Amino acid sequence: MKLRPFLTAALLALTAVPLVSSAQQAAGADAATQADLNALPPALRAALLSGNAAQIQQAITALSAGNPQRAGQLAGQVARAASFVAQTNPAAAAAGAQAAVAVANQPAVIAANPSAAAQTAQQAMRVASNPAVIAAAPQVAGQITLSSTQIASNRAVLAVAPTLAAAVTASVTQVLSNPLIASASPQVVGQIQAQVAQLLSVSPEPPASPLSAVPPLLPPPQPPTCGTSCA
Repeated sequence: MKLRPFLTAALLALTAVPLVSSAQQAAGADAATQADLNALPPALRAALLSGNAAQIQQAITALSAGNPQRAGQLAGQVARAASFVAQTNPAAAAAGAQAAVAVANQPAVIAANPSAAAQTAQQAMRVASNPAVIAAAPQVAGQITLSSTQIASNRAVLAVAPTLAAAVTASVTQVLSNPLIASASPQVVGQIQAQVAQLLSVSPEPPASPLSAVPPLLPPPQPPTCGTSCA
């Protein structure tokens, strides 16, 4: 399956796709619930509800104890719980998603589990594309989008999770189509668009067949054409 057509379509639709309402997002079969928030370790849950991105990231670092795979797992849990928190506290949800993708975007975390990093980016983009979140924290929504796009652009992520990378890129359209983002963070918007263009340029293509390097076979030898002299 080629990733480039999906990403190209997303890039061309940067200003053409309308925002999805928060009600439509919540109606999804994979919507986060109170159980996702309760599943967080108490210290991490308290940090998320505080709405302080630095405290959330510090809690993830402390709980992971230097294990990048564990850090990535916690970041994914925070991003998912944040999409639930967005229903009642969009500013805190934005801070949670921002901290989650900041952790997931770390090279060691991506190397430990690139697919999990892509899932975290996808969950974070659900938060960033929520109109209530954009209204409450447009600059943070822009930063979440930029970090998520950087994760989707990572070659290791593209190699193992091209569909998730394409989904993240498609969600970018929902964020950039909101005028609040452009007015609050015009430089970030430019960086996001450049990152999406880079993502298109690094999208893996199917490897060439080994047979393509083999020169064509020579035609079989033909008997000499000598007319009556060969009689």
